[in-house]
Amino acid sequence: MKTKQKEPNKNIELSVAEKNYNGAKNIWFESKSIPIKDLEKTFKSKNYSTIKWRDGNRKESNFLSSAGFIVDIDNGLSIHDAETRLKKHKLNYIIAPSKSHTPEKHRYHIILFFNQTVRSINTYKKIAKHFTSELFPESDPNVTDGARYIYGSPDSVSISSWFEGDYFDVDKFGELWDSSLEFINSDDDTLTVGDLDESDKIKIHCPFHDDSSPSAFIQYSDKSKNWFIFCSSCNQTFWMEDSGNRYAKITDPYWSYGTDVFEFGIANDEFFFEKIGEKKFHILTKTDKPKEEKERTFKYLIQHKHIRHISEINYIGDVNADKTNFSVDNKHGIITVKHAHIPVRVKDNKFIEHYLEDRFGKYKTFIKEYWAMFCYTNYVKLPTLIFKGKRGNGKSTFAEVTGEIYNPLTYDWSGHEQNFTYEVEKKLLIVEENEHSAQHQYKTIKKYSGQKWAKVEKKFKDPYRVRNNMNIILLANDSIPLYVSREEKPINEQNNQFFVYEFPPITGSLDVDIEKKLENRLGNYIVTELKTVYDNINTTGNRYGIKVPITDEETALFEDNVTDIEAEGDVFIRKLCDYEHSTVHFTYTTFIDEGYIPDQFFKEDNIMTQQYNRIIKSLKRRGYLKNGEIERIRKGNSRYYCHKMTDKLKDKIEDSKKWLSAQKGDCV
Repeated sequence: MKTKQKEPNKNIELSVAEKNYNGAKNIWFESKSIPIKDLEKTFKSKNYSTIKWRDGNRKESNFLSSAGFIVDIDNGLSIHDAETRLKKHKLNYIIAPSKSHTPEKHRYHIILFFNQTVRSINTYKKIAKHFTSELFPESDPNVTDGARYIYGSPDSVSISSWFEGDYFDVDKFGELWDSSLEFINSDDDTLTVGDLDESDKIKIHCPFHDDSSPSAFIQYSDKSKNWFIFCSSCNQTFWMEDSGNRYAKITDPYWSYGTDVFEFGIANDEFFFEKIGEKKFHILTKTDKPKEEKERTFKYLIQHKHIRHISEINYIGDVNADKTNFSVDNKHGIITVKHAHIPVRVKDNKFIEHYLEDRFGKYKTFIKEYWAMFCYTNYVKLPTLIFKGKRGNGKSTFAEVTGEIYNPLTYDWSGHEQNFTYEVEKKLLIVEENEHSAQHQYKTIKKYSGQKWAKVEKKFKDPYRVRNNMNIILLANDSIPLYVSREEKPINEQNNQFFVYEFPPITGSLDVDIEKKLENRLGNYIVTELKTVYDNINTTGNRYGIKVPITDEETALFEDNVTDIEAEGDVFIRKLCDYEHSTVHFTYTTFIDEGYIPDQFFKEDNIMTQQYNRIIKSLKRRGYLKNGEIERIRKGNSRYYCHKMTDKLKDKIEDSKKWLSAQKGDCV
């Protein structure tokens, strides 16, 4: 074996067994310390492993330590290419061809040694994963277990090595030892931490170097709640890897975000994240001293809990959650916050059934389906509920009870977009005393119910986006509770965005405690009755999750919503529908018969130019006039600039003629 050594006298700890190619015979291995110069002979005469097992019994559960890792290559990466890669990373290595190696198809093992012995199976597996996924993705991924060994190489092969680089640094992969570590005290007794009391401070031979006399001690830290070994010769502290991972516990609520440290948590049942900085982080985690502990804790935070950028925060209701909780996908910058529903307090479904029957009558089934979808789904478009009626009829009670299902996800909203958009993180927005005449509010509601993502703008925080999970309940005392576009009047229940309902007066005596009674019973109603309802909902073909009844109140809402411009436009349409009998100038009729409307037709009512232009634009937008430039048309001796009718207007005029032939009346 051609070997260049920085440390020619270094010994390597290996487990060896007699060379054979029968897996059933490789159960017991002997631990030996072998000089580097003798490794070629060992690799050809023995089966071997870099892992040491308790009592030599080759089982992962008996893992004690590992001096290195063996990469298994059998799928085409040449030895030359492997050597080039290893030297690029400046890693000392030995390459031993396997029994099935040929000059045409290279099959071999790469033996790599650690700079320190690893005595934790979890840390060993992290290192193994690094080799097989990062350095040598061509390797056999099944060689990462804690019971792996290698068959000895044939005598005829050439084993190569290189020791001008470094041994693989394992410090960044976790703690080097766990509770299974066996160490020798000053009385030559072999012990583990299980043999000690937390008050003990025991002198031991350092397990991390050849220690002829006890130069280390083991002790329990009350501050860090963990065992550590300090070696005066190594001048280093080695912390034990505990089952819960000590640094994971210490850094649990803290995250590295961007260039700073943030605290994430739940306060008053709501998720928060606040910048605290590195200095406060160490004070809160009690890791400001000593320096080594401070560095290790911060290193763990950066390596395991770093978020480059928060791309989205998703707030959802979860019927299976016992309490509000959150999870962080730091690789993709996604935070998911799950909120539990209102708890079960009283089991009395009949009370709620009676309430729904009383307040919603024939629409009770629809309301139950809405509640079921609200409870059991997220990111599903649900209809906007518009409730009107006199004060004291129960509109607010229903909205507030619905809001209590996922209370932290409910928001009293103005109905308008503002500079700060706290509402877009919520699941239910409740709008009271609505500005029903504002057209921009209608557009906002359409936008909020239709967009997939929403942008969160908060004071003193960078903007981030959330998936849109908003639903809206609008309450009003007015007969026309919301401006809507008449042209969007729904024609079927599968594509109806609004459920418009007027609450009837409450009969009998007023129950002032009705809201509290409903809330107490709602938790049980959700997990029993509404679960059954949800399981039986057919959402196929429904744009808003469920079929939404077109109520008389909704029909009236669309018909009664007329802007001043639309109203004036309707006056002209009425004239056209009855132009043969109305005051329409007879010279225009020949144009109208041909599908044209003279520009002068709109001007003869002496309205201002700006006004009639807006009326014409409105008629185009409503689909009565075709878009485009007006044409100059001649009929007989008359010549006018004309607008061309659409088929929609032509059909309306024709239908009016037929109706008027039967009886006189308006067509609009």
